[in-house]
Amino acid sequence: MEQTDKIIIKRTVYEDLEKIMEFERDNCKYIQQYNISEHEQILENECHLSIFKKENNELIGHIILAGISDPKKAIEFRRIVVSKKGFGYGKDSIELVKKICFEKYKADKIWLDVYSDNKKAIGLYKSQGFLKEKRIQAKKDSNPRDLWIMTFNNI
Repeated sequence: MEQTDKIIIKRTVYEDLEKIMEFERDNCKYIQQYNISEHEQILENECHLSIFKKENNELIGHIILAGISDPKKAIEFRRIVVSKKGFGYGKDSIELVKKICFEKYKADKIWLDVYSDNKKAIGLYKSQGFLKEKRIQAKKDSNPRDLWIMTFNNI
């Protein structure tokens, strides 16, 4: 468990998955939707974390970190969803993600992808020290939006 003055982050439990999938549906413009079995698999094999509002222990979001056993020490910050926007919960969550990745998992690098039109998220990631590393252009026959790969190195 990690915490700031505003939030607590702890391992996701099965009972939270329905609410987490609701958060994903509410944010479907910017994130891929996982079904229950995909979330269960992540619970078993990766790092699935829930974000709680500290003052009342309300579940307000989740985080998925992939590649926690990567021998190259590069962890994918695969997902963050915060249902209550504009209160600094996302900023606090990212600060704790960096702490978890670098202190607990001994990562050298965190990377993520973000849709190029998700300006608010890109601004948040930049404010937390992530750098745009590579733009992946959309293919005409698949996803119509470009992606940015952004990275944060533990130097």
